[in-house]
Amino acid sequence: MSSSIPIPSILDRSAGYMTVQWRNDPDVLGYRVRVADSLNNAYGPFNGVVPTAGVGTEAIFDVQRGQASRSKAIRLKGLGVSGDTTRGQTRYTCDPNEYFNPPTTTVVPPDSQLIFMRVQVRTTANPVFPGGAFPGTFTAANQSNILIVQNSGFFSVPSPALTVYGTAPLIATALPGLPPPPEAMVFHVPGSGEGVVVTNHGAVPLLLAVGNNQPMMIVAAGDSIYPTGGMGDQLIVCSATGNPDFSMFIATVNG
Repeated sequence: MSSSIPIPSILDRSAGYMTVQWRNDPDVLGYRVRVADSLNNAYGPFNGVVPTAGVGTEAIFDVQRGQASRSKAIRLKGLGVSGDTTRGQTRYTCDPNEYFNPPTTTVVPPDSQLIFMRVQVRTTANPVFPGGAFPGTFTAANQSNILIVQNSGFFSVPSPALTVYGTAPLIATALPGLPPPPEAMVFHVPGSGEGVVVTNHGAVPLLLAVGNNQPMMIVAAGDSIYPTGGMGDQLIVCSATGNPDFSMFIATVNG
């Protein structure tokens, strides 16, 4: 089920350049952006999902509500200065490669790759950011949904294809025909989706929904489905009986 923590809009994405933006919420004091290089790493080590690094997302920057900030690399390049009105908004501009520093960073992707982004917040009720990627047990309150941020040039064609691969979390209470449980894997694609091919590579059924609060449908073991038409930007997966691997081929549009 969708987390209440807001994901940002991606205002600009080009080589060595990314601007993220939120509409201000009076209850939110600041945003912490965390990233990973795959769906499994972004979801974290819960409900049978085994991330490559085993640690979930890594934090890359914080921004306080109402600020329009630039990273050090962007300031040194003299970029990111905008005449846009940012009243009522929080904005941050950076070069994603600033934070790519292996082996110090383990799941931060380079600028050339897709970014699997999640957000933590500090609020008037809880003015300190949560400790680590997943403090305590899994809860949707710890981090936002996963936002897949396009790499530069992604929207250079009218309907670019996006390929994703992951492992569905095992949620025993999940039922086809009902909305996804809170622990499901929820991710948003760049722009919105025009159609998707979903393949279940596992030996047990995969449960899929194409939006928050929509009923889940079954993708049988070893089967593929080919839904077409506008589907928004959100996909939700889980399984009630195991951890099937899945892949998706998604046609997207900008806007």
